[in-house]
Amino acid sequence: MNTHRLKSAGFTLIEVMVAMFILTIGMLGSTSMMLRSQLKAEETNIETTAAQRVWNITELLRSSVSNINDSSNNFDAISVSTASGSAPACISNGCSGSDLVDLTKYFIGVELDTFMPNKNPIVTIVRVSGTAAKEDIIFNVTLTWDELDKNGGIYNKTYQMIFQP
Repeated sequence: MNTHRLKSAGFTLIEVMVAMFILTIGMLGSTSMMLRSQLKAEETNIETTAAQRVWNITELLRSSVSNINDSSNNFDAISVSTASGSAPACISNGCSGSDLVDLTKYFIGVELDTFMPNKNPIVTIVRVSGTAAKEDIIFNVTLTWDELDKNGGIYNKTYQMIFQP
């Protein structure tokens, strides 16, 4: 009598099911990591955009530094959230005084409307120090916008720069 059993080649059904279960758990974990990295990449993109907007605003102020130092202009405290309806009329023939402040606010608002839509951005520009004659002035430019947390709630994020034109 031949009592040799033939060894079967391959896997049993239980082994295949255990392997599939382990593979499924691993794939769920990697999917979760990919979603988190996508959210973080979007957040980083918005933060980079905010930094670029603040740099552009400081360059806008630097480009008219002689007007900022003019005591007839009030650049001491400006707050902008969106662009006003249309550009000030002085844009075609040159702005001075309060018209220049309005034009600056308009440009900042257009920048925010264009690059940070649906984020409720607010820029505040405050003179931190400097003399009454506006010599050696230092400004604090702050950009605040809405951000979503991982639970879908809204919180404020801020980018701030202190600069001397």
